[in-house]
Amino acid sequence: MSDVDWESRYQNEDTPWDKGVPHPALEILLKKITFRGSIIVPGCGRGWDLQWLARAYPDHAVTGIDLSASAVRDASILCKDLPHVQVRQADFFDESQWTPPNPPGLIWEHTCFCAIPPSLRDSYVARVAQLLPSGGLLVGVFFTNMDDDGSGPPWNCEMPELESKFAPHFSIEKHQGAHPTFASREGEESLLFMTRK
Repeated sequence: MSDVDWESRYQNEDTPWDKGVPHPALEILLKKITFRGSIIVPGCGRGWDLQWLARAYPDHAVTGIDLSASAVRDASILCKDLPHVQVRQADFFDESQWTPPNPPGLIWEHTCFCAIPPSLRDSYVARVAQLLPSGGLLVGVFFTNMDDDGSGPPWNCEMPELESKFAPHFSIEKHQGAHPTFASREGEESLLFMTRK
């Protein structure tokens, strides 16, 4: 999926994206969306968003996927009291490594799309479009206004490019106005709600 050695990054505590808490924009989800089916969190890391979603949606199976064994271990420990959570060490793009336990209705995107090389963006779009049925939701925060100097991860993806890639498969709605986020990311992200066509 990437040339980055994510396991070493976790072992060396070189994880500036890990804030130790769920993304603040998750609060908007509860007010804005309804869906059927399971929840998938690609690149779930240590599981902060995973745990939040599992508590917010106790009637939905929740699956977190990450390449790093250390991240998966930590997320599994964090969610050990939530029986409807499954954490898998797998490549999100490789359907032979994992399959959703139930038909998915929501994919929460926070740290996966920005972490993959731009050359894999089409593969990401194809994978989420494959996983979600018509009416399924891809919701998340995307770096659209960040100066990455071309040296990610994370990598920026400006809105015109993002829309051109996702629009063939999804109807896209951008959250209007500022959304809650981490202080270090203010003005850099867009919160998007995408519905599978």
